[in-house]
Amino acid sequence: MPTAIYIAGLGQSTNKESVEKYAARYSKELEYSTSGLNFYTKVEKIYYNDDQSSLAVRIYQHPKEGKKSDKEKVIYTFYDFEYNELLIQKFQNKNLLFKNIALLLLVIRKFPRLIFSLLKKSAYTKGGQTFYMFFLFLMMAFAVLFLLPSIISLFKDYPIFKGETMCYLSKISQFTIPITTFLILFIPESSTLLTKVAAEFSTIDNYIQYGEQAQIIQGHLDALIEYIVENEENPTIHLHTYSFGSVIALDALFPIGNEPSANIQNNINLLITVGAPYEFINNYYPNFYRKRINKMSEKIEWINVYSTMDAFASNFRNDNKVGEAKYGIMGKKEVPINLNYEIARREKYNLFSFLTLKHITMHQSYWDDSKSGQSCTRLIFNKMKEKHYWN
Repeated sequence: MPTAIYIAGLGQSTNKESVEKYAARYSKELEYSTSGLNFYTKVEKIYYNDDQSSLAVRIYQHPKEGKKSDKEKVIYTFYDFEYNELLIQKFQNKNLLFKNIALLLLVIRKFPRLIFSLLKKSAYTKGGQTFYMFFLFLMMAFAVLFLLPSIISLFKDYPIFKGETMCYLSKISQFTIPITTFLILFIPESSTLLTKVAAEFSTIDNYIQYGEQAQIIQGHLDALIEYIVENEENPTIHLHTYSFGSVIALDALFPIGNEPSANIQNNINLLITVGAPYEFINNYYPNFYRKRINKMSEKIEWINVYSTMDAFASNFRNDNKVGEAKYGIMGKKEVPINLNYEIARREKYNLFSFLTLKHITMHQSYWDDSKSGQSCTRLIFNKMKEKHYWN
């Protein structure tokens, strides 16, 4: 029985994305591809560890009209894998100043790689887009620091704070307040965005750079896979991943040091990545994907959905053009099947689009909040059908 694990991007709950919506889109594609058949979903909450749960969304086929003897049957089951809380639990309760400093230090540490990517276009085709993004992060981080002199100046009338230093800080505050105001006005929801960005990028950096929480996350994923193997009838498992979820999946399939678990080797045969930030990570963390175990290279098929307008998505080529992938995580051993998905023509994007971060927001454009709207799901479904993952 085909079974899937859905691994969303980091922070995707803020975009109202869920496994229920993902499964509902698949249910619609099943209806569009068949005649006279209807499908519906049922949601069940399961516990695969004492304190870890997953939503199992089963897609059922209605009995054919006029055939009362037919029974409803399960066509496909999606299990979601929630790792967000595991990844950010050490960071989410920190105050804004701590998050701001963490983001500032992260950008400063990556600045040499940013310059290298900007100047060496052959190294990373989207270096200009990501450099501009990190530049805005740097400005936003400085914005909070610019407020500190203003706070200190409140105490200028106290004798202990009188002197040349206090006068100097007061003068600084005359400039920092207008700068901060400018950033707040021209970067929409800047304070909220800063909090989200600092939490996500800092936790991603800790995961990639130091392996923080990686063992816990991979352990929970192994436990979910074991649950599926034990409770589903002869399951073949597909991994449906989006954004940072693809990093979690690739870590499981191509681990460092140890071979993948027996359950992974024996039951997973398909990886689907949407907006995978492989090239982004490989550029700024060049050692992350090195020395991987390639046990799964010939055991899985890989479908990769990307947009050339997405600043993070990888097309696994040496250019930012539409076409077949040229390499994979292990070189040419498991080159993905590329599926290009665009919602806007490239020529509509100009300097204004670049400055307003359209290339960054395109990372969320593979589907919208609606269950029935068009999305990249149709491309994935049709390719799975072509490859006989659907009967």
